[in-house]
Amino acid sequence: MIALSMSLGVGNGAAKTASGPLTPPTVAPVLIVSAASGSTTANLEWTASDKTSSAGFGYQIERENASVFSPVGTTTSLVFNEDIPTANGETYTYRVTPYNAAGNGPASNTASVTLPGV
Repeated sequence: MIALSMSLGVGNGAAKTASGPLTPPTVAPVLIVSAASGSTTANLEWTASDKTSSAGFGYQIERENASVFSPVGTTTSLVFNEDIPTANGETYTYRVTPYNAAGNGPASNTASVTLPGV
């Protein structure tokens, strides 16, 4: 009987899969943001990036504030809802960045929504 083993790591610490080295996603999602009339919830939807089944895959959602993007959440799905209870008439701008264990991929387009509030 012959025993086989496969090493998924390499000496320099880079992640490796059975099909080769793990690399960050390369496809930028296309983002759309909307809100229902009278809502204080931003509804984000985007197209899938590549490498969605790779180790550590997910999407980071960021919102712009004073020209700086800050994280507001992460998910592995293609939708995200952010409730902003004090959103009366304010505009919010978002972007989504795919990532995996090898690093970040390219960010989506930015998309904005004005939340009408209640």
